[in-house]
Amino acid sequence: MQLTLLATALSIASAALAVPSPRGTCDNGSACYSATHGFEYNDKEQYQRNLMDACTADESVTECGDLWGSAACVAAAISFSKIWPGTVQGLAACKNNEIACQADQLDLDESIFSDIVGGDGSGAMTQQNYIDFIYGTLSAIGSTDYPSSPDNLVANGWQPLVDWTATGDSIPYSNFNDFLHYA
Repeated sequence: MQLTLLATALSIASAALAVPSPRGTCDNGSACYSATHGFEYNDKEQYQRNLMDACTADESVTECGDLWGSAACVAAAISFSKIWPGTVQGLAACKNNEIACQADQLDLDESIFSDIVGGDGSGAMTQQNYIDFIYGTLSAIGSTDYPSSPDNLVANGWQPLVDWTATGDSIPYSNFNDFLHYA
């Protein structure tokens, strides 16, 4: 009888250990360290720091780990090719060490994409939608800092995003969502 109970307990314990962590195979400590040191460089503009601060202060991010449910996190991730989603995930991991890996994050909140493209969200993001989203998000978080120029924003944010998604002059939801998970 005791042997049967022990075998059952060991079986349950081994099954429990086999359940994957919500972090997948992330090393969030290293992600935090790398993102923090990469984000410190002087090539970031103040508006990007404001977006990142708003992202990491968002309770849906710090408590639930939903990066792509926060407009500030999405805007930070696409504002500059040297930030991108991996940096956003790493900086968020500094506040929530149990946050899911970048590839395991929830999908981009469709209402955020609808806000970007207008209407029901069935369209694709254009360069103008992108610019409006960055500026609109900065306004929504109360930032008084904005990109040094729209041309700089396009060259260092939009163009690398278009290059990564390889969808031409506009980016549909599925490709944008892939960018947030795999770039």
